[in-house]
Amino acid sequence: MRRKIARWTGIIIIAAILSPVFFLCRADAEENVEELDTMVVKEKKTKPQIVTEPGKTIINTEHYHGAGIPQNVSDFIKDLPIMNYRGGSELVPDSDTFYLRGFDGNRFVSAMDGVTIRKTGGRRGSNIVDYALLPPFLIESVEVMPGPHSALYPGKSIGGAVNFISKTPRRYEEAKPDLVFSASYGDYGTQNHSLSASGGAGSAIYDLGYQKYATDGYLRNHEADIDTVFGRLGYILPNNGYVTFQASYTDADRQRPVVNDPDDPASDYDPDYPVREKQSGRDLYYDQNPTWDKTATYYRLNSKIPTPLGTWSAGAYYGEETRDHADLNSGSWKTHWKQQGAKVANEFSLGEGHVTTIGADLAQNYDASDDESYKKRIEIISGFARHEWQITQRLNMTAGARYEDVTINVDNSNNNGGTWISGEDKWIERNWSDWSPKSFLTYELDDHADWLRDTSVSAGISRIWRAPDYHGDYNPQGKPTGAWLEPEHGTGYDAILSRRLAGDINLQLNYSYYRIKDFISYNRDFAQYTPASGNPVEPGKEFMDYKINLEEVIRQGLEVQLNGSLSRDLDFILGYAYQHFDNQGDEPAGEEELSNRPEHRANASLIWHVRQGTRLILDYECQDDQVAVEAIEVAEDIYEFRETEVDAFHVFDLGVEQRLFDQWRSIKSGMLKVYVKNLFDRDYINSSGEPAVDRTMGAAFSFKY
Repeated sequence: MRRKIARWTGIIIIAAILSPVFFLCRADAEENVEELDTMVVKEKKTKPQIVTEPGKTIINTEHYHGAGIPQNVSDFIKDLPIMNYRGGSELVPDSDTFYLRGFDGNRFVSAMDGVTIRKTGGRRGSNIVDYALLPPFLIESVEVMPGPHSALYPGKSIGGAVNFISKTPRRYEEAKPDLVFSASYGDYGTQNHSLSASGGAGSAIYDLGYQKYATDGYLRNHEADIDTVFGRLGYILPNNGYVTFQASYTDADRQRPVVNDPDDPASDYDPDYPVREKQSGRDLYYDQNPTWDKTATYYRLNSKIPTPLGTWSAGAYYGEETRDHADLNSGSWKTHWKQQGAKVANEFSLGEGHVTTIGADLAQNYDASDDESYKKRIEIISGFARHEWQITQRLNMTAGARYEDVTINVDNSNNNGGTWISGEDKWIERNWSDWSPKSFLTYELDDHADWLRDTSVSAGISRIWRAPDYHGDYNPQGKPTGAWLEPEHGTGYDAILSRRLAGDINLQLNYSYYRIKDFISYNRDFAQYTPASGNPVEPGKEFMDYKINLEEVIRQGLEVQLNGSLSRDLDFILGYAYQHFDNQGDEPAGEEELSNRPEHRANASLIWHVRQGTRLILDYECQDDQVAVEAIEVAEDIYEFRETEVDAFHVFDLGVEQRLFDQWRSIKSGMLKVYVKNLFDRDYINSSGEPAVDRTMGAAFSFKY
């Protein structure tokens, strides 16, 4: 019942828009054609929203056309099948909602302008990157670089790196700011409103932005209300360099979904919400009113300075986040995070066909509970060098190396004021350092045969090395596991075929192979050195196997990306990803750790330019069965493996964009968009194991001034 008003409003709006659209479709589509004697010029109605390069996919956010409305930067990468969305609900933005190539947020990099976004994480959830803090209005493009082949990013980039690039500062011809306003409303009271202003005087520029996002949520007790304020000041240098300083503040109020099960009397079942069974010992009920509110403040410095000695780039950041997990039974439990760091690099050329980059970066991460002072938990000091060499007209090689020195501080204090590990201090410091060589080679095949024109092959071979630099590794549930763990290490391989098939249709095939030794895994269900289990533990060995290094993990994958234009008015994107993880040791924990990942995923998008000013978008996503494995000991050191499946699903989303006007008085680019998510109202469980949102409708309006 709570949806009727919003749904009928959506239906009326969609009918009003689609009726003229389909009427206009019956007529010949208008083309922007200008005849010059015998020359005919046809203007392309849009620029590509995805560009594929060997080892990289670039998403142009200004030309991004998805069926829905982007709430944060994560919405730009959901259409890539290698990015497996793992959020509890699409309506409520969350932390660490993606796997990249099957690796979670502590094994791939999210970066802003090339500087890694880091936190200690952990403390009831992974909590590394909260995408709700990253609104889309200042992001110009997104680079997605699968694989561990870039020396510019830290060792945690096993799955790859996702780099969000801010809009490049530009000079303004007049003092009047450029204003962009958008507002949307959809089912379940979902609202997304934003206002941004950009302007400048001479070489000085500024950007201001505000976003309001709110939703009643689909699951029971899953409302969200998120406000973000953003500002940026900058100065453009005479040689087209720039220096910018930006600040943001977010106040996010989010509820936690609760059990809603007709077979569980404690849940006080409400049929207006989907069934949600108890999933773990931490599940809560409606009368407990669980929430997880957050405030976050961030400051960032970004600069690019061309000089006779090369182009210098430098970035620095400082941020604080406070999250309050609260419910009526346990009260309030606050966690504070603080992070700061910097990165500096110089790109220069000593000769034609040679480009070298050298640099260094520093990251320091702190955390604390509400009654504690901040403690430095992680410090990472790195140096890197990369050289790109155009060996011949058709052969390009990029080689480099990265050195990392990682220090962590493991909390060894127990609840009784003593220590977990006998004979050790309350804080245990660990340090690791190592080199990681990186390489990537591309060879163009144009000269070998006519049918090989616009075809290239690439190969990447790089060392993998990652220290346990994440709270969930070194202090899960407060246990001092970091005292025993060692870094992961191995090799990642990629073989890539890129080809332009016809027109602007491009195909890319990517086969990847990883061998990772000492892969870090939970082992708590099989641990023999856990004091709380009641087993006698030899002093000095407490929790040594609560988390373990698996002997060896092998991952294989195949990715296909095909995109371009089927005709002047019909663009498409098609992607497919396959992956498979194998545990080469005999650890039962490895079977559990590497499960619960779909092997097959596909995404597709059709963008039809019905006529000038009218665009129809159809998005599709499918995923095969996702199988979670649980190891059960049936005799001493003999295990059976029980499988639980999340059924395969496929979903269609539909959106229609209508340009209302190019110019109306002082207002420009008036756009109306209506959308239907989960078009055929599929009932399924999403990748995180939650009931997926059913069919939802909404509309958005935007303009510039």
